[in-house]
Amino acid sequence: MAEAFTHTVNTDQAAFLGFALEAIAYGTYVVLFFISIAVLIWKTPAQNASKPFLFAVTCFMFSLCTVHFSLNFNNVYNGLLVHPRPHISEETKLLAGADMLFSVTDFCSQLILIYRCYLVWGRTLWVVILPILINLATVACGLALIGLVLTINPTAPQAPEAIVPVGTAGFAMSLILNFIVSALIVGRIWHHSRQNKQFLESDHSLKRATAIIVESGLLFLTAQFVFVVLFAIKHPAQAILVPIATQIYGISPTLIIVRVGMGSSFEQTAAPNSSFRFYSIKPRSGASRTTATIDGLQKTCFPQCDNRKSFPTMTTIRDCIICIVFCL
Repeated sequence: MAEAFTHTVNTDQAAFLGFALEAIAYGTYVVLFFISIAVLIWKTPAQNASKPFLFAVTCFMFSLCTVHFSLNFNNVYNGLLVHPRPHISEETKLLAGADMLFSVTDFCSQLILIYRCYLVWGRTLWVVILPILINLATVACGLALIGLVLTINPTAPQAPEAIVPVGTAGFAMSLILNFIVSALIVGRIWHHSRQNKQFLESDHSLKRATAIIVESGLLFLTAQFVFVVLFAIKHPAQAILVPIATQIYGISPTLIIVRVGMGSSFEQTAAPNSSFRFYSIKPRSGASRTTATIDGLQKTCFPQCDNRKSFPTMTTIRDCIICIVFCL
């Protein structure tokens, strides 16, 4: 007789692994937070009107993630050492608060991404109306899910099966929202980059490719996708993803805020000759390579790629690498 399928981890193991991985993610976030504060204080131009706002948002997101980690730490520490209990994954009032912070942090992180989309689209309000409404629906579903869990089974380590569709709908909306906003940002940047090919020269290409990846919230999107899948199939490993995703919800917008503060992100302007502004970066010296080497690389990397015409002045090996990035 075939053995019944069992999960590779149970809820208690998942809760402990989630705490351990969140500790690593939080440590990374602490370093990034202090870097972002230093950037905003010393690297951001004093005349930047958004500097106080960026500083406040950075501290607020870090505070949310710090409180979540503290609650998770308290649960594991008390459950294993101070007042040992059979299952550290059982829901408590503190863990319910941590779950609420998960939804609130997701909501705030999405707002920051929507705000970046609003700027990239030249402060066009109609572009972000639908994302804002979806974001409100998402946080409403998340908070409603926690209320239903506390009502139906206050100690359940996972959402009862009857209300899983409510949570899946809310988390799926957040995932779809992230995809929509990321697509709007990347699409707008890509469109203007192709219209203004002179901005894609060698000393700027790597920054442009990195900006597209960072500002699209790829890290954010990946964490959400994995969590939605695990929640929908009711897998205990969702308890591993929730703490990590909470920290990522803080890390991802902080990366964007740092780029805004350093003046290396994309913003639409009303300039008559170009509706898109790319902040300048000082070129490096010694970037030239032999023509023979570059010609060989051009023939090697994607010779049939239609996007090669977007890079008319590939003069370094790095330019060929950027060509590959855009072709992919």
